[in-house]
Amino acid sequence: MIESIALGVASSASWDGFKKFFGKIKDNSSWSKFNLEQAEKDYRNNIKLMHGKLRILGNLNTMPLEGIFSDVFILDKISATRRFDLQRLLEDDSMLRNVERRNGLDVVKDSYTKDTHNNDSNRLFILGKPGAGKTTFLKYIALQAADYKLNRIPIFVGLKEWSDSGLELMDFLVKQFDICNFPKARDFIEHILTTGTAIVLFDGLDEVTKKQRDNVVTIIEDFVKKYTVTQCLVTCRIAGNEYQFYQFKYMEVADFTDEQMRTFATKWFRYDEEKQKLFLKGFFKDEHESLRDLGRIPLLLGLLCLNFEATSQFPARKVELYEEAIEALLKKWDVIRNIRRDTVYKKLSLGRKRQLFARVAYENFTAKKIFFKQHDLTKQIVKFLYKLPPTDKGEDIDGEAVLSSIEAQHGIFVERAFQIYSFSHLTFQEYFAARFIANNPKPKKLKTLIQHRLQDNRWQEVLMLTVNMLEDDADEFFAVFKQVIDEIISDDEQLVKCINWSNTIANLPAIRAAYCFFDLSRDCDLVLALDLACDLDFELDLELAFELAHTRDLAFDLALDHTLDRVLDHANDFGLYYFFIVAKSINKLGLVSYKKKFIDNFTIFTDKYPNREIKQALGKLEISENENKRNWHTFITALQKIMQTHCNIGHEWNFTDEQRGKLKQYFEANRLLIQCLNSAVVSVRERIENSLLTFEKL
Repeated sequence: MIESIALGVASSASWDGFKKFFGKIKDNSSWSKFNLEQAEKDYRNNIKLMHGKLRILGNLNTMPLEGIFSDVFILDKISATRRFDLQRLLEDDSMLRNVERRNGLDVVKDSYTKDTHNNDSNRLFILGKPGAGKTTFLKYIALQAADYKLNRIPIFVGLKEWSDSGLELMDFLVKQFDICNFPKARDFIEHILTTGTAIVLFDGLDEVTKKQRDNVVTIIEDFVKKYTVTQCLVTCRIAGNEYQFYQFKYMEVADFTDEQMRTFATKWFRYDEEKQKLFLKGFFKDEHESLRDLGRIPLLLGLLCLNFEATSQFPARKVELYEEAIEALLKKWDVIRNIRRDTVYKKLSLGRKRQLFARVAYENFTAKKIFFKQHDLTKQIVKFLYKLPPTDKGEDIDGEAVLSSIEAQHGIFVERAFQIYSFSHLTFQEYFAARFIANNPKPKKLKTLIQHRLQDNRWQEVLMLTVNMLEDDADEFFAVFKQVIDEIISDDEQLVKCINWSNTIANLPAIRAAYCFFDLSRDCDLVLALDLACDLDFELDLELAFELAHTRDLAFDLALDHTLDRVLDHANDFGLYYFFIVAKSINKLGLVSYKKKFIDNFTIFTDKYPNREIKQALGKLEISENENKRNWHTFITALQKIMQTHCNIGHEWNFTDEQRGKLKQYFEANRLLIQCLNSAVVSVRERIENSLLTFEKL
């Protein structure tokens, strides 16, 4: 409170000092009737009116800036000037995040408390990615000053608006004070600039057309030379700056941290506590890492919040959300603000740009590159442009100029370190790599994608995005996928025999997977088989099937639930598996206290077994809780013999380590196919499902 009062007094002193200054002017008749206090109030209110609200992309309504604003953090060192070894970056990109971050408002405050005659202490040139919050930050500074929280009188200059107006800079500044009805606004502005009581906020140098930009830069340079004690801030997109401001200190807006994203979302949903909790809980789940990657840019985080506000959930098909985010950067963000940019590749349509990004993404992702040298990236760009018809490209192809234009205009590529580039978000590289495959869905390319994913988890998102993009072509994708799965075991006769065995036991793939789990669990740690069974049929409760096997009466009671009909026919087999596995565990671990309960349940199970021949065979088995390990082993061997002879289950496969590895990969591939199928558009869904855990000769 004391600080606010002190700042208010200090700021008011600037206006009062000006009044005393003009009191000395002989011809001051026009000032005798002038209410300076009201003029000050009008000006501050106008600042709040002009800069106190934001319109988030896609939202027709404005939002109070201070209601949504999250602290902006500034990097003292520009990313593009930091030098790293590319190979080290590919191995560990955490070093990119090892950089000092400072609160932006503190930086501004510090800059005017230092020696104002120092060359660049009170002049900041602030760079940032598209949508990083540069304009929002300057507006926030203006509001802070208007509220006496900064000891400066704010003057906000939209550089595009000024350059389009055709006015001299001073004339443009004078217009901002018209609302205050100043008799001599120019004299007032001259006074606050000369005394250093103003803060001038030049926003959006990159938005000025190239034709006008040289002149704008020259005028700004002359301005800061003339008013050396005035604090000046200039914002510009990274790579949108082709000029060197020697009198400014260069800084960069940092990406949002997790904490900043949390703060932003908390403020966004501040009037809906339930939705706020839902968003925060879901957004920070591991499965939404790709969304958090986008959300580090405020523009895209606002887009995510806006979507969630409308649906109360995160989209199952992320591809649509990614497309909306890319559309925002490629087109909408400039259109909504009526900005037309000069570009060296203006003949290139949005469709061609997408093709370029897709090819670069796929080629580098295939080469396991998420960072690439500027030289290599420009070569890829030039190679693509040379293949285009003359109508789609300029006469001279300058790869570096095109790259710079892409970075400045769209922010799809970003210079992470000196001459080292990447996509601005890994999510964008994954999206465009998937788009490249979906646009060229040849069997060979689809097969390569699936094989990449089975060998490298990095391809998971690319695979899932591709499936979502294929639409009518997805049938062929799954045919190729099935072929890749069969190739995993095709050269091993015993593994093929095992899979064919499961096909003779059960018709439904979920049941086949369950049999594989039980029959192979002694040979392999194949929890994947059980997971696959559940993925194939989400209502198939195998634990319940175990209980059905214990008590046949309970099985028929629960059969009223039609979702269990499919497991009832196999409940007896699952019961045999259950008792076989439990008996082995009791004997191996010496669980003496469980023997009586086991024998009681096994007796009940035997008495209720529906098949007379198997019931008689089970009834001949003798075991008591006092038996030693050898006799228990004899019981287990006899039980297994009954399972093999009468039910064709409980086999000894005796797989090698290599075979176990192949089986694990086989089940993982089948499970991955199911994940893809659950989000795909196909015409033969049932046929694809029924083909799982079957082997077709290649």
